[in-house]
Amino acid sequence: MVRIALFVFIGLGVYLPLMGDVLPKTFDLNINTVSNVTLTAPVTVEDADATEQARSKAVSEVKPIYSRDDSITSHQLKLVAFIYKKAAELQAATAMAPELKLKEFKENIPFVLEDSILQALLTMPAPALDAASKETARVVASIMGEGVSQEAAGREAIQQRVNQYIVLAELDSKARKVAREIAIVSSVPNRIVNEEATNAAKEMVRRGVKPLMIYKGEVLVEKDQFISEEMYHKLNAAGLLQKNASKLPFLGLAIFVGLFIAFLSIYISQAHRTVYSNNTLILMMGFIIVLTIVVMKIVSLVQNVDYVMAGFLVPAALGSMLLAILIDTQLAVVCSFLFALFAGIIFNFESLLPFDFRYSFYTLISCLAGTYSLGKATKRGRILQAGFLVAVTNILSITALYMLASSSGSWRDIFYQYASGVISGVIAAVLTIGFLPFFEAIFGILSPLRLIELSNPNQPLLRRLLMETPGTYHHSMMVANLSEAACMAVGADGLLARVGAYYHDVGKMKRPHFFIENQVNRENPHDTLAPGLSKRIIIVHVEDGVKMLEEHHLPRQIIDFAREHHGTTLLKYFYHKAAKLSDSPILESEYRYPGPKAQTRESAIVGICDSAEAAVRSLGRPTPERIEQLVRRIIAERLEDGQFNECHITMQELEIVTRTICETLQGFFHNRIEYPDHKQVVVKQA
Repeated sequence: MVRIALFVFIGLGVYLPLMGDVLPKTFDLNINTVSNVTLTAPVTVEDADATEQARSKAVSEVKPIYSRDDSITSHQLKLVAFIYKKAAELQAATAMAPELKLKEFKENIPFVLEDSILQALLTMPAPALDAASKETARVVASIMGEGVSQEAAGREAIQQRVNQYIVLAELDSKARKVAREIAIVSSVPNRIVNEEATNAAKEMVRRGVKPLMIYKGEVLVEKDQFISEEMYHKLNAAGLLQKNASKLPFLGLAIFVGLFIAFLSIYISQAHRTVYSNNTLILMMGFIIVLTIVVMKIVSLVQNVDYVMAGFLVPAALGSMLLAILIDTQLAVVCSFLFALFAGIIFNFESLLPFDFRYSFYTLISCLAGTYSLGKATKRGRILQAGFLVAVTNILSITALYMLASSSGSWRDIFYQYASGVISGVIAAVLTIGFLPFFEAIFGILSPLRLIELSNPNQPLLRRLLMETPGTYHHSMMVANLSEAACMAVGADGLLARVGAYYHDVGKMKRPHFFIENQVNRENPHDTLAPGLSKRIIIVHVEDGVKMLEEHHLPRQIIDFAREHHGTTLLKYFYHKAAKLSDSPILESEYRYPGPKAQTRESAIVGICDSAEAAVRSLGRPTPERIEQLVRRIIAERLEDGQFNECHITMQELEIVTRTICETLQGFFHNRIEYPDHKQVVVKQA
């Protein structure tokens, strides 16, 4: 039940922050009222009314498309020819009075010309009349060949164009004036509106107007602001009015989160049994997931109409890096996909779909880069290196998205996006380093970084151990090497075993000379002590060690090594000594360590290595056969004594541990060549 409650907690921690990103809170607002709250668009939607207005305006600004009608030009040229032909016919009618000629000329020409021009036509010599006719036709054909629109058909505009063509004509002043006036009245509009082409252009312009969007985060109405009809339509489109309230997005989000939490729990139960059986680790995982979501939400506050790329700024790799360091790399990879989907929802500023692919892709790549770049992080500098690698990966992701979208953004926009990617990677590393000690302290987690810090010889207890009990210090180093090799051979935590071995005998600093490794050139005080007193002195070093470690606030896992490394084993030497000196039977329980027995594989292996190193060191000639025989006897005795009953170590693993310890000890205690002393060499040479 506790485990189910923890996963429910994780689900709620994800669901609640995301609610505002799928459906807004609605308000009872009306036109011509005053808003009592500032409202921003919770999602990106199309403003249909504004889009239609923009399209109508764009269509109204489309100018008519004209087509040239050459039949009009041909007709006008015929009229020009007719005028000059009629003038020649009237000139040939010598019997007709000049007044009658002028009257008939006016009645038969289609243009209104001044009497002076008509008189000039009737009195011009035939060559001049013919030259004027040709020049007039040339000018009219040139002007109308270029096209004359209705807007450009004014007398002044036509007059300017005629003057440009006729200025170079080889005519006398009288003929030039006649040709000029006839060309002006003959140049009529021949460019007419092409309705089909104009309508097609309007439709194209209409389609070219992009929908006007109400962007997520855009302020729609300020507090105490009067709600106009336009504002009301925007509020309605954004779904902020009570009449449009819908619960379906909430239900959809709940199903979405529920599915992924269920998948996460099933995955952990099958692939990470150690995590699944440890409620503390599950709780810590939940806090890291929620922390990542909260960081995303905080960064999303920066996102607005002016800067819609805030999703590139989010340090999403923070959660994956913390999970990789504190729990497991593969679990961090799975959660990276979860973070990617959350980012697609939270930073969905422009897309009308529930997810924005760009930020999901970017976040996934960033998280995976942070997870895999850590490797076996044993130094905080490694986290910073991972942060820089995440920054580089972010830049590559942004470049890929830019090219996929075929964007035409400015270099300034690209620079801002690249800068956001770099900041994201660096901040993720900085936040990881900052949050790591808190998670380690609150949940009692020993990360590799913390273990490396504890293994530093300058740690106060280790420094004291070296200065006050050098024999015990050397023994602890030997046990640490043996334990690490054995743990790594069976897939246990070698670094944890090494550091635990460093501290397992710190309690001997209370009475260093009562332990044989510190009795260099000294008599053994136990030779003169009663077995019972010696037993109490030896056994109490476990209790003293636990107290010292607790006083120095070392993690519980390290303290457990000091408490469990002897388990409930029997102090055989002093027990048999007491039994020999006593007339009455001696209970074994009085000469056993108080325990507890080893609770983990690492603790059990450290206990084996502790006994094996001390025993092998006591051998006169530690040959490989004798070392293996001794190690196997120690493990067999502990196994028969039930010292491994409370930890999950198998017989197969004990065999691997045996072989590994023997190989390592043989490297430490290999046979050396015995060199003759100096006097023997001199005698032989003599």
